[in-house]
Amino acid sequence: MKRYLTFIVLVMLSSTLWAQSEFFNTIEFINNTREDIIYLFFSPADSEYWGPDVLGDSRTLSSKGSIEFFISYPNETDSFDFMAIDTSGNVYEIYEESITDEYAAQIVINKTSKSDEIDLDSLEEELIGLEIINETGLELYYLFMSPSDSEMYGIDFMDSETTLQPGASVSVLLFNSNAEVDYDIQGMDAEDDTFSFSLTLDPELEYQFVEITMDDLDF
Repeated sequence: MKRYLTFIVLVMLSSTLWAQSEFFNTIEFINNTREDIIYLFFSPADSEYWGPDVLGDSRTLSSKGSIEFFISYPNETDSFDFMAIDTSGNVYEIYEESITDEYAAQIVINKTSKSDEIDLDSLEEELIGLEIINETGLELYYLFMSPSDSEMYGIDFMDSETTLQPGASVSVLLFNSNAEVDYDIQGMDAEDDTFSFSLTLDPELEYQFVEITMDDLDF
């Protein structure tokens, strides 16, 4: 059973709305480092942009801990990139990781994945906050967000045990690309009805928000 969620997120709407019905697999991230991970970004391998930080503003992947999410992709096998950042600013990157329908995915983050170090204060200046508010009047069981240049929705960033209650919101962080970048968002309720829309992230605003409503229902 997914637990209730009351988080925060931001976005700007664009006029293009679309729906996608895909297979949902699960993906587990295991932190095999000595530090807690505070940022965990993903990107479909066919995109030139990073997607959201799936840990959000209230979760940490503790050292030797794990967290599981649902993941959405259109083909039997698709590839994703991942970037994790720990409390000391160590950066871990994993590229072209194949996710297949044949089994649940598992990503182990360890010292062999370390690629760089970053100043966390400088990193925060490069991030944009995004709040998505559920105004559908329905409980949403899944909420996906991915760059629009990809065919994949990617990770359900509420994790495998979380739902988004009516009136509640979820919060994510995205990299500021210093240009307007389009993202696709899709929510799904208990009846498998989907609510989809596209948005353009404004690089001039540090914090943005958007409502997902019945007007976004896919027919």
